[in-house]
Amino acid sequence: MKCTLRQLRYFISASDLGSLSAASKALNVSQPSVSVAISQLEKSYGVELFLRKNSVGINLTTAGQIVLREARMLVAHANDFDALATDVAHEVSGEIRVASFVNIAPIYMAAIIRSFKKLYPDVTVTTLIGHQEDVLNSIQSGQFEVALTFDLGLSNEYEIDIGKTLPPKLVVHADHAIASQKSAVLGDVAHERFIYLDLPISREYFFSLFEQEGRRPELTTAVGSFETIRSYVGNRLGYSILNLVPRNATNYDGTKVRYIPLHGDHRPLNICCVSLKRVVQRRAIVAFIEHFKNFFARLPKD
Repeated sequence: MKCTLRQLRYFISASDLGSLSAASKALNVSQPSVSVAISQLEKSYGVELFLRKNSVGINLTTAGQIVLREARMLVAHANDFDALATDVAHEVSGEIRVASFVNIAPIYMAAIIRSFKKLYPDVTVTTLIGHQEDVLNSIQSGQFEVALTFDLGLSNEYEIDIGKTLPPKLVVHADHAIASQKSAVLGDVAHERFIYLDLPISREYFFSLFEQEGRRPELTTAVGSFETIRSYVGNRLGYSILNLVPRNATNYDGTKVRYIPLHGDHRPLNICCVSLKRVVQRRAIVAFIEHFKNFFARLPKD
């Protein structure tokens, strides 16, 4: 190998922090040391990794972005090798980086991490919470290794392990005319305002449920969060559709909602553990994925 792990670590730190000076402080080395290491890395492979601008720091070139993704994986595997070589008991240890879709995180992520840490106390879990594009971009870039998310916008380059299947539910205020029904159809709320989650990829799914029936909502309001939807509905500003719902039907502001299964052959959403097929996963990641599957297998059925 033409480069050293030290050069790769300095390169990753400078990329993440956006400047050589910030990287030198984080690494507790001199700025010239960081600069020389990166220059040697560029010279070894004949590639320019950064566009250097004194006033604004450094920006990755297109080639630099590709090298960064591979460098992260190489350093992660090197760290894993160190843990393996020094751990005669072969215990799972080190850091894993887990991204999560914003609606899944408050309901499941903490419980999954807590139970995983009970099994593997030497593993540190670093997390990212974001919408679907954030989550998938973090996996593609190599910044995060695995994600808890829905099966939306996933190509065949992803390894997908399904934990839980969630059919869509209508969300109405507690005193709505259909609040006591065991199931409902979109026609029951056809003339009311549709409050929808306005996040990339997610919004397309919710509108596809109408298209499947040859409908389109007459009135709409876009909101940016799960809890805002529940508050709007609880305050009688319209209805919504959600797949993942909390056990408590009382909102932060004290209003209440009801969740009614949507009748018909509508596509459900699956909570998945997602990783890249092309990446050889480290022991800690393999253990986390297996724990994810076991976690949902043990949950009571709805």
